[in-house]
Amino acid sequence: MHEDVWDPPTGLWSRFGLVFFAEHYLKLLRRMGREAVLYGLALEGVPPEGPSEPAQEARLREAATLLRRTFRTSDAVARIAPDRFAVLLPEASPLAAEALRFRLEDRLAEWRTEHAGEPPLLFRLVMDRVRPDREPTFLGVLTRIEAALRSRQPA
Repeated sequence: MHEDVWDPPTGLWSRFGLVFFAEHYLKLLRRMGREAVLYGLALEGVPPEGPSEPAQEARLREAATLLRRTFRTSDAVARIAPDRFAVLLPEASPLAAEALRFRLEDRLAEWRTEHAGEPPLLFRLVMDRVRPDREPTFLGVLTRIEAALRSRQPA
């Protein structure tokens, strides 16, 4: 079975690509004794089964662009489900991860100003530390993030 590492509609990593990269990256972090941070984001206004209208597809692309502009090029930004994204922040301290969360809020505010009159981009956001010494697989961390996203309200 062949799976793409990229998500064609957004140009981001796919879920498969992120898991593939992160599983190998966890081994490196484990060996170095370092941690990472994982953000999970659910985009409001796009159905969980996927965009069905051109406006929803446009929101999805706008969200992907905003995430690429917000996070560092060394961060792995992925679309992990039709309405969900994940960002793996390699070797980020909790303080650096918090700074990036503030940057995301700033970018969202800029987007709202630039796109006045359009429905705002709203995300549910969760963050989790990736502790390679405690995590047997990255998929476990990703599953935990997705469960947390389902239980959160829009941010």
